[in-house]
Parts: sequence; C-alpha cells; structure tokens
Amino acid sequence: MSATIHTNISSFGFDYEPDIITDNGRDGITAFQFSIVGSFSRLQTSFDLDQVVSGVPDQPPGNFRVVRRNLSHIAGDTATGLYRLEVSAEGGTGNKSLYVLESSYQYQKETATGQYFNEIFGGSTPLQYNLEWLSPTVTITTNSQSEDIVDVQNRAKAIVTTLSVQVIKNKPVTAPNGKNVIGVNIDESKIIITGSSVEKAGGLYRVRASATKGQVQDPLDVK
Repeated sequence: MSATIHTNISSFGFDYEPDIITDNGRDGITAFQFSIVGSFSRLQTSFDLDQVVSGVPDQPPGNFRVVRRNLSHIAGDTATGLYRLEVSAEGGTGNKSLYVLESSYQYQKETATGQYFNEIFGGSTPLQYNLEWLSPTVTITTNSQSEDIVDVQNRAKAIVTTLSVQVIKNKPVTAPNGKNVIGVNIDESKIIITGSSVEKAGGLYRVRASATKGQVQDPLDVK
C-alpha cells in the first residue's frame, strides 16, 4: 500500500490514501482494497469486518462488505501517533454469466452380480462381473446475490450432459454357456449432483456445484 503519511486529518477522523486496488475475479467476485490513516481510536471503530462499504473514492459499483482488515502503527507514539488501516472488501453487482468451469474424468469400478439360465442344472445361476468406466465431472463456481444453489446445480448438469462417459467394461452380453446375462450395466445418461457449497464473499455469495455423469444402472430398471 502507499507510504504517504498525512499530518492534517479530515473532519472524518481519517484520510484515504491514494492507492486503491480493484481485482475482478473470473467467478464474478470483485476484490476491492484501500487504506486509511488516522488515530488508533478512530481506526479501531472504522470498517469493521462484514460492515457495508460505501463512499470510498473510486469504489467499484455493487454491494461490498469488509472481509479483512489490518491495522499498523506508522508514525509518532502509540497513544497519539498515526495508524494505517488496510481494508479488503469483496462483492460486486452480481453477474452469473461469469464463472469458473472445471472438468475432469474419474475412474469408477464396481462389482455387480447378474444371472443367466443354466440348462444343465435348471433355473438361474449367479454371475459376477466388473463394471469399469470414466465418469465426466463438471464443477461450476460463480457468484450470486443469494444463497440459492439450484441454478448453479442445473447449469453444472447441463454442461456435463454434453460430455461422454468412457466405458471400459460393461455387463457381458452372454454367459459362458451362451445364454443372455440379466443384470445391471452402466447407465451412461444418469447424472447426479456430487457436491454443492455456498461461501459468503463480502456483498455477494460464491456458489459451487459439481455434477457427474455415468452411474451403475438402478436394479429396478433391469429387464
């Protein structure tokens, strides 16, 4: 921050230093940093954590709240000298079109039990087999003026829908005796939400949701 030291403090009890920093994140959350100088007693009660920030020179538009503050002694004695308060605020106007997208493929393996008709012994005989596949997973991180996660979850689902499941091993079509195997396989179209979180980011919320495509078929759907 600036090394400028003020000797004539304004009627507010503090002065703003000229170096003001605005950092616009990819997720639509804006970080806003500034510093003020004044007496210890005045700065102790200025810009408390989670306080709404307004009226700061060159403040970007939107809702901002204090997320971090750092008070340091810069001149004079500790009782009557000057102090600097460095303030970090987060927030903005909210723009859901800005987001961070992460995608990956996760290896999945599961042992399933099916059955097939055995002509020699009669009836059905159990058969175990492995299911192996790579599931695409999508994580969306964006901003919101509320704690609602449904919209972000739906967006994650919509994106992962466009990705393909990579099947390594599926249910065998026939048993050793050539009979058809009845049992679950990999449902390549099934999508589930695997995680969601909401983080207060000053005047906005940082909302995340992850969706995965490709799951073991529901046994009730086996025909």
